Amino acid sequence: MKRGILILVMLLACALFPLKAQNCLPQGASRNFKPGEELSYSLIFKWGAVNTEVGQAKALIDSTTFRGAPAYHSVLHVKSAPFFDVFFKMRENFQGWMSPADLRPLKFIRDTHEGKYAATNLFYYDWNRKVIHADVSSTTLGTRTLDIPLRECVYDIGSILYFVRSMDASKLVTGHTYPLTFAIDDEAFDVRLTYKGKKTIKAGKLGKVRCTEFSCTVVKGEMFSGDEEFLFWISDDENRLPVGFVCPLRIGSVRGWLKTDYKNLKYEFSSRVK
Repeated sequence: MKRGILILVMLLACALFPLKAQNCLPQGASRNFKPGEELSYSLIFKWGAVNTEVGQAKALIDSTTFRGAPAYHSVLHVKSAPFFDVFFKMRENFQGWMSPADLRPLKFIRDTHEGKYAATNLFYYDWNRKVIHADVSSTTLGTRTLDIPLRECVYDIGSILYFVRSMDASKLVTGHTYPLTFAIDDEAFDVRLTYKGKKTIKAGKLGKVRCTEFSCTVVKGEMFSGDEEFLFWISDDENRLPVGFVCPLRIGSVRGWLKTDYKNLKYEFSSRVK
């Protein structure tokens, strides 16, 4: 995986809780989001005295149909700031279709452009045969068509953001580490996530927010040694919004914070401290 994908996955997709079916955390009785919700994020690079916004991300969810049945459609856009395009232009587009009943992914699209690197994914989830029918391509590996084994609790970047918000948080145990996996391109990546409990944080321009805190080991790759952990926070209210993250890089860190222009939340954002 290339740089922007690693950052993005750790920003919004690290909150997946599956590997083995018996370890899947149960979902709550209701959804903590509604169609039409929009969330925007500032992506900030910090290294010593440097503390600069280098990009933005936006997550949207809406209702649609998939093969004649009701479905959710999620969209996640990431783009570098205009001034940063001169150094490293990044455009990411992820789309996911999922079942409203259990948030299982049905279809996933990735369209990535990072500097001179480009990649696309088209996944169709065949839950009967337990495979992901995948068409993938990249500037480094060319075009491939393959079937990826599909385990019971596998999600993708298009669906896990909403799965974690609908989980039964009462089942989490402070200090417990959960194995997790997500598929992208033609690989499955394993990550370990630890629930660290509740904490009030200063979340950028949102101000103080009561959150649940998690840490996550980072997949070894071009920008990470594999030894670092990064932190991310979910709002401790009915919305369970992804509020922010701090992700270490080989040089400096990337931080992301939910912006104040969120729209169409299902519930009042009650974890903000007045």
